[in-house]
Amino acid sequence: MHRPVQPSCPRGLGHLGLALLTVLSLAVAARAQTLLPPDPALVVGKVVAFDGFVDENGAAFSFSSADQDGRPWIVSPMYTRCPHTCSAITSALRRALEQSGLAESEYHVLSFSFDPNEDAEGLRSFRAKMNLSPAWITLRARDPAALERTLRSLDFRTITLADGVFEHPNLVAVLAPDRRLASYVFGVNFAAGELARAVRRARDGVSGFDRWRVYLFFFAAVGFVGSAAVFVFLLARRRARASDALPASAPHRN
Repeated sequence: MHRPVQPSCPRGLGHLGLALLTVLSLAVAARAQTLLPPDPALVVGKVVAFDGFVDENGAAFSFSSADQDGRPWIVSPMYTRCPHTCSAITSALRRALEQSGLAESEYHVLSFSFDPNEDAEGLRSFRAKMNLSPAWITLRARDPAALERTLRSLDFRTITLADGVFEHPNLVAVLAPDRRLASYVFGVNFAAGELARAVRRARDGVSGFDRWRVYLFFFAAVGFVGSAAVFVFLLARRRARASDALPASAPHRN
């Protein structure tokens, strides 16, 4: 008797499809995690707006009076109730600027709160505690919609914990004079030289290499997925050949 031939898809393709689906699902799930750092490829070159923000005196903030002087903007997301890193980041930023060799006339620096319940007194207390210079701008959003627009333009996301404390990425953003996002400087401590280079690149324009550098993470991820797919495919094909090499069982005779 001849054994019936069962229709099937080519060996290995099922494994390959499953692997690709798994990798892509993990990538989508990871991207949805709030605490992922911003992805420069998504937002570098886009305008970051602070429409609907006010300072610690309640005065509406506007870039119009300062955006024509050719100075980049150093933007530090924070919230004044932060028990951990926000004060440390602000102190490190102030220290790095003092050591950078940059004059205050070469940049603007702005700290804004991502706490939708931030109030004027919190900003005033934060300024006093951190001993910020009068030129250092502190802002809060007048309404949640304004805050969400700005956070989205920075690709900056947070997690609100049960006690009202936020978990958040640690970074400062550097904007070109026209308020387009030029780069991020990540961490709680900042090297003075790295910060100075980021400010000067934002002032002088982004080089061709810098424009492509933001896509390196994407290309690395694609390479990883491709390598994983090839590995799974070759493994499945090897197993299929080993299975074909096994002797077939004798047909059953009535």
